[in-house]
Amino acid sequence: MPTLSVIAAIDIPAVRIWEAVGDFEDPSNWYARPIEGHSRGERRVRRPDGSTVRERLLSHDAVGHTYTYRALDGPPLLGRLALESIAGGTMCLVVWSVRFESTPSEQLPVLRELEHRVMRPALRTLRETFA
Repeated sequence: MPTLSVIAAIDIPAVRIWEAVGDFEDPSNWYARPIEGHSRGERRVRRPDGSTVRERLLSHDAVGHTYTYRALDGPPLLGRLALESIAGGTMCLVVWSVRFESTPSEQLPVLRELEHRVMRPALRTLRETFA
């Protein structure tokens, strides 16, 4: 199954970045798409076309700075956000990956939309927040 990963290096320790991204349910301070609502372990995100998609948290590791989630609506995908300490802990590598569980013909438009209209803008906003 194809995986799309978007990576950003930020000149801030991972523990500080995790304070901004670690809340799966309400990532409104960095996420590029509006959050329409959230409840325990789920969030509803507005897609670029105006529809919403529900995402469910599958795992959350505050110590390891990672979480995984599954899209419950729209194209079936599994997402993972992970922070890695680099440069002796003074910098952070943010790795956001999504793995698609759909047929190849459905994947390319969704990959492009996610990368350019969701993932890259969100990581750019995160980087600018700590600039």
